[in-house]
Amino acid sequence: MHIRKLLNSCNLYIFLWLIYSIQSFVFGGKGTIFSSIIIFSLMGISAYHFVYALSNYEMPKYMKGLTVLVIMFTIYGIILILSGKTIRFMRTGAVVNKVSYLKLILISLLPVFSFYVFTRKGLLTKEALLKWTPVFFIVAGMRYFQYQRESLLSSDVEEITNNMGYVFLSLIPLLAFWSHKRFVQYFWLALSMLFIILGMKRGAILIGAVSFVLFLHQSLKSASQKQKIWTFFLGFVLIIGAIFMVSYMLQNSAYFNERLEYTLEGNSSGRDRLYGTFWRHFINESNPFLFLFGNGALGTLTISFNYAHNDWLEIAINQGLLGILVYVYYWMMFYKTWKKSAFDSEIYLATGLVLLIFFMKTLFSMSYNDMDVYVTLSLGYCMGMISENENMVDTESEDENMVDTEYPLGLEQSTDFNENT
Repeated sequence: MHIRKLLNSCNLYIFLWLIYSIQSFVFGGKGTIFSSIIIFSLMGISAYHFVYALSNYEMPKYMKGLTVLVIMFTIYGIILILSGKTIRFMRTGAVVNKVSYLKLILISLLPVFSFYVFTRKGLLTKEALLKWTPVFFIVAGMRYFQYQRESLLSSDVEEITNNMGYVFLSLIPLLAFWSHKRFVQYFWLALSMLFIILGMKRGAILIGAVSFVLFLHQSLKSASQKQKIWTFFLGFVLIIGAIFMVSYMLQNSAYFNERLEYTLEGNSSGRDRLYGTFWRHFINESNPFLFLFGNGALGTLTISFNYAHNDWLEIAINQGLLGILVYVYYWMMFYKTWKKSAFDSEIYLATGLVLLIFFMKTLFSMSYNDMDVYVTLSLGYCMGMISENENMVDTESEDENMVDTEYPLGLEQSTDFNENT
């Protein structure tokens, strides 16, 4: 029975995602036949769960917003694939793989539906989340050092910005479920913040700092009096540790100092230039059709030398006003669903952290095509538990209505009295 529980479809699904994420270790490189088989199998499973969830469950508002977003991106992605046009990067002339646009988005978003279905079926539980957490950190560490190694080997510099800092950022919402073990919870949080700082991605550091404030605030708010003291102490130790870490890097890392200096000077690594180009193009668009429906998937690469590095501008150029309205709807549904998750402090914190992290990420990075399995796992689980709570509330309301209907105005008591007399 234990083996069957261990090898359930949810655990196998998670395992395949982890194998794919460290394909360089497992298969000796990226893009091998084995990694292709794994990713297309995962996409097929995720697509099946997408249809299954729509057909069998009354989902929370967030899932409905996500569904609309997935459908919009899928339509634009298919049109791009079927179109005969070739899109190239302006600076290098390299041809862009048109399939990758839709592939990256579906890999990012569809797993939320799988984890939602697994949660509703009882295959994904809080106990499972806790057991997987150490494994996730080990795999995230492997990915971090592999990226570091590959980047340093391909350049002649001694220090780099490591994009895997965002992977550790994606692990933070999972830590909400460790509230019963505060020390372990803050150990994982400290480890996440350590790698985020070492990665030297300014966006990840900023979001990590804001996430920590929300984490500490909600932890103190939901803790008992005894837990509040312990939580405050652990939070204080983590803050002191972060200060010492930053001080150490300021003294020993020339590149960290350079990144900090760029930030203070307002140097956004060319993003301000990209933002200006795309914003002016959008508001000055004279073609009504292009203004409403955009230039199509990867439209930003036909206008400038790079992607927008901002979800809102990327969507404005690619999907036009329609895309902006859909994206606004998506985030509105996300916020409304988060407010409904207050029935459980852990669900509320985890959902709020995903909302905060990925909304902030929309402003200077790409969020909708870069949701790691750790965060889709957290999000799918939370949405499943919110659905379970809504069903429970609806059932209780129906039971109360049945009682009121059968015995209006408390007449069941008078009936018992008449029978006794």
